[in-house]
Amino acid sequence: MNHRSNLALFLLAVALAAYVFVADRRGGHTVTGRSGDAAMFPSFDVASLGAVELARSNSIIRVERTNNAWTLRLPVNYPAQSLSVDRLLEHVARMVPAGYVGVRDVAAQPDGLAAFGLAPPVATLTLVGRDQPTILRVGGNTPVAGRLYVQLVGTDGVFVVDAALLGLLPSSPDDWRDRGLIDLAGRTFDRVSLAAAGRTVFEAVKDPAGRWQLRQPLSARADGERLEALVGQLQQVRVSGFVSDAPIVDRASLGLQPPAFELGVGSGTNELARLEVGGSPTNAPQHRYVRRLAHTNVVLVDAQFLAALERPLQDFRDPRLVGPLDGITRIERTGTGGFAAALEGTNWWVTAPRRFPASAAMVRLFLDQIQSLEIEQFVNDVVADPKTYGLDRPAREFVLGHGTNTLVRVQLGGPASANGALLFARRTDESSVYAVPRTILINLESAGQLRDWSFAATNVAAVDIVQQGRLRRLVRSPSGWQAAAGASAGLVPDAIEETLHRLGRWESTRYAVTDEAAMTKAGRFGETAHEATLSLDGGLSVRVLRLRFGATLGANRLVLAYFDNDPTPLRLEMPEDLYGAVARDLAAP
Repeated sequence: MNHRSNLALFLLAVALAAYVFVADRRGGHTVTGRSGDAAMFPSFDVASLGAVELARSNSIIRVERTNNAWTLRLPVNYPAQSLSVDRLLEHVARMVPAGYVGVRDVAAQPDGLAAFGLAPPVATLTLVGRDQPTILRVGGNTPVAGRLYVQLVGTDGVFVVDAALLGLLPSSPDDWRDRGLIDLAGRTFDRVSLAAAGRTVFEAVKDPAGRWQLRQPLSARADGERLEALVGQLQQVRVSGFVSDAPIVDRASLGLQPPAFELGVGSGTNELARLEVGGSPTNAPQHRYVRRLAHTNVVLVDAQFLAALERPLQDFRDPRLVGPLDGITRIERTGTGGFAAALEGTNWWVTAPRRFPASAAMVRLFLDQIQSLEIEQFVNDVVADPKTYGLDRPAREFVLGHGTNTLVRVQLGGPASANGALLFARRTDESSVYAVPRTILINLESAGQLRDWSFAATNVAAVDIVQQGRLRRLVRSPSGWQAAAGASAGLVPDAIEETLHRLGRWESTRYAVTDEAAMTKAGRFGETAHEATLSLDGGLSVRVLRLRFGATLGANRLVLAYFDNDPTPLRLEMPEDLYGAVARDLAAP
């Protein structure tokens, strides 16, 4: 670097220093630099403050701390935005002066403190703690952008601080008001009511077991998830504006005479929140007036967030016919093909009309389906004649119990739709009649559909195969699988063992076959003309399993399964890749 460059840098530094000196002079006073000094309030304890007051020429805003939350006390009593208050206090606690105007320079000004915007001040901030209040008078902006004059009452000079302080001060009480529509934080509720145009839509209560029940206009199970979601959604709604704090308002002009909707939330006999929803301002039709009775004030809320209040009563009824039940150990089905099953230890057993192990997967499927079966229509809540719905002599009835105690009894009646897709149903502990969809549950016609037919490949002692009139018998010997009758060519013992293993683990949708001849024709079992009969040992409940293979159905192969001497075969569906293995290894060439 040469001498000419050094001289240029020196002149630039002098010019910058002169600019700062001139810029920080105001009417002949000098701002001395204190940037980097300690905080303005080194012993300031935000947590110890109990009140904050901001005074302007025409208003006073005061908040007080109660139970670790800030509440607006002046000019109205209202929950405050604690985050906004805390953000201001944290800024003040960390505030480091950027400069200082000494008392002599202040006194030398013809206008005194007015030269700094402090006579009168723009605002006066009072922080009330355990000791003497801290009072900070806020003045005008300095000539240097981004800085502000403030005076700490009790000192004679004037400090220069970051002008961000001014942006943290509320310009009106609404800036510090809590914008939540309702706040139930830390409080549980067990009562919700909704009225529309003065008429009760519903009143629901939660019983000690945690189940929601409708109490008005009828006694019925309520959709607890939807009720709690409704209240939860309203707790997320933010107020768009504050209209009035007067205890008496012109209700008719606000659409509150009567209110379009009125929502109440309570705990026991205690009212936690009550909202009255009115009309919309002519200049803001996307908003609605809402009166918060806890504070008697009227606010504006975006109408889209209140749409859930327009739902009809049916939307708040429990949509499930049964719903979740705990401790089910007994299942019964009455009517033709009726059966009973019970949980014995950790295993389910069919106990009537014959005793055999039940498939845990099928029992789970049945219980899942009956507990999740949804109501499509609430048909009638006052039934004069159950015969109208085929429920005087229900076609079938399901009973779920725990030991000898009945948890629920469900009856299914006649068709509730022209195409038979819906059936009338009711619970014997309720007066209402519902329409429910026909599902696999409705097709549970036989105890055999719950049967556990799983087996290990080693349980198979012999396989008798019939295919297009040809016979073949495979038997297990100490050396492996052998053909005792029929062709022996193409026999692969390991492949046979693997296919039997897959058959023993195969699960399928199951349908009871009441008309075997019709099913044989429809499923083209005669055309395929392929069947395999497995002889099982090893103490299994099934001794003989006969499988007849029919046509394809989508990606599956239709199968008729016969178990020992059970008179009702089952229609099953086998994945085509599994049937491919059966056709290869259990064939009669």
